Amino acid sequence: MSKRNVREALGFNDKWFVLLGIPIVGFLTPIVYLGARFNRPPYYEWIAWAFSTAITAVFWFGNRAILVYMRRKYPLFGQSRKRILISAAVMLMYTLIVANFNGVTPPFWSEEGVFYGPNLNMLGIVNTLAIVSVYEIIYYMRQLRESVKHQEELRAENLLAQIRALKNQVDPHFLFNNLNTLSAIVQDDPQLAEPFIQRLSKLYRYILEMPESTLITVREELDLLEAYVYLLNTRFGDSLKVNINIPASFHAKKMVPFALQLLVENAIKHNIASSSRPLTVNIEAMESGLTVSNNLQKKQQPVISTGKGLENINSRIRLLQQQEMKCITTMDQFIVTLPLFPET
Repeated sequence: MSKRNVREALGFNDKWFVLLGIPIVGFLTPIVYLGARFNRPPYYEWIAWAFSTAITAVFWFGNRAILVYMRRKYPLFGQSRKRILISAAVMLMYTLIVANFNGVTPPFWSEEGVFYGPNLNMLGIVNTLAIVSVYEIIYYMRQLRESVKHQEELRAENLLAQIRALKNQVDPHFLFNNLNTLSAIVQDDPQLAEPFIQRLSKLYRYILEMPESTLITVREELDLLEAYVYLLNTRFGDSLKVNINIPASFHAKKMVPFALQLLVENAIKHNIASSSRPLTVNIEAMESGLTVSNNLQKKQQPVISTGKGLENINSRIRLLQQQEMKCITTMDQFIVTLPLFPET
């Protein structure tokens, strides 16, 4: 098995863990197992350290190989319980075999014993348990990170899919409403139809060529809005006034696409716009975001509304920022506040 496959099975590069762990455990084992000391009998002899390090390496690499094999055989997170139980049984057998058949230390059935410390079987099990626990903790943490990462990737894909679905609702909505405006212009002033069609064609091409993204800059949204307002002014003239007051310091911030256009469209849809009663829409930058307000002069015959326009904007904001678009209705104003996203 290649080093890369071993590293993937372990969850990390254990080179230094092995190089440092084996000599350290080998050094400590005679102290625990034999009661060896440097200042009194039984004295710590370097031959004991050499043998201890060698048998520790046998314990370590053998159980490590079992660990790698079992993780490759049962790689799924849901198989963890089965993998751990089988691994524990196999490692226990391997550890007992090494402890009792190494040819140096007495087996458990021998009358010879070690007076000063624990049986090598118990010491081998304890050491193996401690070392394998480190491997398991690191492996579990890696699986947990990958699981969280995978969930985030799925969430991002789901979010993008929902954003695309909402955007696909906006594009035809925009076209159909402007075709209705064009129809009204053809009836009221046919001479304005041609420049309107040219501007509409240019604007819609701009929308189609806009990179698919969940957010655009405020400057890009204003460019779209200004072109759209031109089309509206062609139809409504002085009956509609759209005042935009957004300082340049806000232009690099991000927002959901088409939000301003939909809010202006919503104001026109539900309110009277005439030369005697002009509809005024104010778009301003506030600390809390962009505020879009219009004077309330509702039509005598209310327009049947599905509420999809405002809900579309709010859904996109909620998905991206887990915030809500704020809508306030006063005696004479309808006010919407759009949260902005930081520059990236």
